[in-house]
Amino acid sequence: MRIHAGIVIIYAVFLQTVFSSTCKTFQITKDNLNIALVGHSVLEINDTDHQECARTCMSLKICKSIDYDRTKKACKLNDADRESVDTSEFETKKGSIFSDISEWPSAMVRSCSTRPCKANQRCYHKGDSHECRDITCDIGQEIHKGKLLVNGHSLDKASVKCDDGYVPSQPEVKCQASGKWEAATCNRLSDCKEILDKFPEAKSGLYEIELWRSRKILIVNCDMETDGGGWTMFQRRFDGSVDFYRNFLEYENGFGNAEGELWLGLKYIQELADKSRSEVRLDMTNHNNDTGYETFREFKLTDGIKYRLIIGLREASDNIAKGLWYSNLAAFSTFDRDLDFGGSRNCAVDRHGAWGG
Repeated sequence: MRIHAGIVIIYAVFLQTVFSSTCKTFQITKDNLNIALVGHSVLEINDTDHQECARTCMSLKICKSIDYDRTKKACKLNDADRESVDTSEFETKKGSIFSDISEWPSAMVRSCSTRPCKANQRCYHKGDSHECRDITCDIGQEIHKGKLLVNGHSLDKASVKCDDGYVPSQPEVKCQASGKWEAATCNRLSDCKEILDKFPEAKSGLYEIELWRSRKILIVNCDMETDGGGWTMFQRRFDGSVDFYRNFLEYENGFGNAEGELWLGLKYIQELADKSRSEVRLDMTNHNNDTGYETFREFKLTDGIKYRLIIGLREASDNIAKGLWYSNLAAFSTFDRDLDFGGSRNCAVDRHGAWGG
């Protein structure tokens, strides 16, 4: 690694001038330059200088080291020093200077140099003495789709409680030196099975999910009861209120709504099935109110935008013919996009619908 020698001289001379009453100065060496500690953040400060970054760290008992970004004038205080972490916890970061706070002259903070305050306090120099001020965060702070709940009698930690159907980015947060809680979010789950796995008492109904690849947010109807539950409904027809004789673009993007008749959309169905091993189940009722079902233990839509159907082992009630089975390996067809096995015939037109065969 090449280091500009001029930087060492500038810092050494400057700090030696400011703190001439001590024998200790801070000098940048190759061990400090262009590295940063990952994580362990206590406080982050923007638009500040290197010395003020070090002073702030010294005023907080919990702070053990600092990362200073010279190009951004950004300061990060850490709760760990070089000896307490593994070398793998450091990253190469151009322009960043890492230093243990013990490398800096303690005289910078005068009466706070012995770090006399508690971990949840900040030290302020005051005349010939010092003052310790408590660092507190809001109790019961709300976040999007959740809230932070203080743990028992401890005011410096809070658990992250999310609304049903959401999971926390982390179970617990700490009150930071800035008087603000660590950042935490409540994230959407990616399908109904994942929701049921996280919340075994979840009921059937509408849920908001976030697809794992596109990050598209969808409102879906979840069946949490049938055959073990966790089914994400992608087609729902029961009263004829929605016309399903649609063109390919509409089938690709979806139509209807989750509260009524629905087609979720080929591109979203494909993404749901791509996440992990998937099953598909068809529940049907005829004009005589006879019911039946058909389940396939493997389900995918492959071959890009051809959305070719792949289904595996079939299980069905005795009164159901092999309906979807005849479409296995077929690309998705509509009246304006004929990709079925019917040769010159367009099965979507003949049957006034879609799919293939």
